[in-house]
Amino acid sequence: MSLANTSCIGYCGAAVSGNCYSAHSNPACDNAACCTAVCAADPFCCDTQWDVTCAQFAGFTCQGSPGTCGVTQASCFKAHAQGACDDVACCTAVCAVDPSCCSQSWDSICVTIATQTCVPGCAPAVEPGSVVETEGCDVRANDPCYAATGGAPQALPINTQMRGTLGRPASSTNGLDVDVFRVVIPDPDGDGLARVTIEFSSSPQAWAALVPDGTCIPMSASLLHIASNFCVVSSSAAQCIPSGTYSLVVAGGTFPAFGGSDITCIAGNAYTAKIVVAQNCTPCTATAPSCFLPHDSAGCNSPSCCSAVCANDAFCCEQVWDATCVESAISGCLNSAPSYDTCAGAASITVGSLTLNTGRSQNELPQPSSCGAGATFARDVWCTYVSDRTGSMELRTCGSWFDTVVAVYTGACANPTQVACNDNVTGCPGVGSSKVAFTVQCGQQYFFRVGPKSGQGGDVAITLVAGQSTICPNCPEDLNNSGSVDSLDIAFLLNAWGTAAGDLTGDGTTSSPDMAVLLNAWGPCN
Repeated sequence: MSLANTSCIGYCGAAVSGNCYSAHSNPACDNAACCTAVCAADPFCCDTQWDVTCAQFAGFTCQGSPGTCGVTQASCFKAHAQGACDDVACCTAVCAVDPSCCSQSWDSICVTIATQTCVPGCAPAVEPGSVVETEGCDVRANDPCYAATGGAPQALPINTQMRGTLGRPASSTNGLDVDVFRVVIPDPDGDGLARVTIEFSSSPQAWAALVPDGTCIPMSASLLHIASNFCVVSSSAAQCIPSGTYSLVVAGGTFPAFGGSDITCIAGNAYTAKIVVAQNCTPCTATAPSCFLPHDSAGCNSPSCCSAVCANDAFCCEQVWDATCVESAISGCLNSAPSYDTCAGAASITVGSLTLNTGRSQNELPQPSSCGAGATFARDVWCTYVSDRTGSMELRTCGSWFDTVVAVYTGACANPTQVACNDNVTGCPGVGSSKVAFTVQCGQQYFFRVGPKSGQGGDVAITLVAGQSTICPNCPEDLNNSGSVDSLDIAFLLNAWGTAAGDLTGDGTTSSPDMAVLLNAWGPCN
């Protein structure tokens, strides 16, 4: 084995074949499994040469193992299987750009980033409209107390980049250079909070921290802090804090220690800092979109449900309310099925749209027939319509965010008769949206069954559209909506005697005056 490792160049697994993560002139590389995997996709790497493409492909395919900056002793400028490298500052900067360089292998891409990044004397990128630190070199005008005394913080507008320098001549007696800026966090939406992030880039090793306004507030009270080196732009975690006045402290060294090199105030010792402020700290409000419908904004319209979901998944209140957030809301916020889970409890719908929630519902009937293969309800909810017209109509779930199935029934809930059903249909936007056409008659009651094909679903908008149809005549004496006042209406009135159900005179009860009104309207409705 030892002889093979030193002699069998071009053989997968032989040490002499070269590092899998670096390009070399011969084929193959030193890790047999990685070499085999790469060559299976690109035989050139084992037949001809292990070139740059092979090395980069190894970085994606052969993940290697995690490492720790400074603990991993391999050079930052040579590819290796273990993540991280020997220079803590360079390693930290590279992994800030590409976290996989520390969590997987330090591949050729990591080496390229290190070569471009770990260069002392870099200059941070300057944004249009940035402002410049007014403190002169080796002057302590903006540090009230941290390393000097008597200074006053310089104002830093929010969402505006500040360009400054850290350093002092070796002969200086002014102490370390610490810069302090005063920041006012506004509250235009009136919730008392703002979401704040520090963006920081520094040529030397340095840090920035946001602390409450006051005299010499210790760094132990910092609300946010972030470090940078080699001009890598770093962002702190976003945090909602009360609106008001704060101080941004910038210093060399490693947080929370005040340090830094005795270097003159030159471009190679520069930094940029920006306080980014947004007003999305209270996404759990009644005016937000539904908790059971994915949307591009954070939070939802039930404060208690929203807070519970976000306690387990902060993404839902910091970024967007996606389908995962909806699933969490259904699981954690709905304790029972909706009232319209059954045909008997069907919600009432007219021409137009109605939103129902399928979460926690169950199936009441067997699966519908004649809808096509796979057209099955995972669960269902119901709404009902008593037709005020005759002709054709459509029931739609166009725009639904989950795959739906719909069915139409007539008759009694105990034994309904299926009229029509549909699974997916073209020309109906949404995810697996459905649309079904059916014919209606005046006074006929219809039941609509809607649900997801799988999963819990959530909010779904059901739209009832009138097609080629005619509004039923306006004939209040036609108690059964048949289009004519006849003996069936007398039967209806007699069954309602003494109640308000057949009241035609407006006195609140069904009696002989109502019978007289009905008889006077005898015949077809006009």
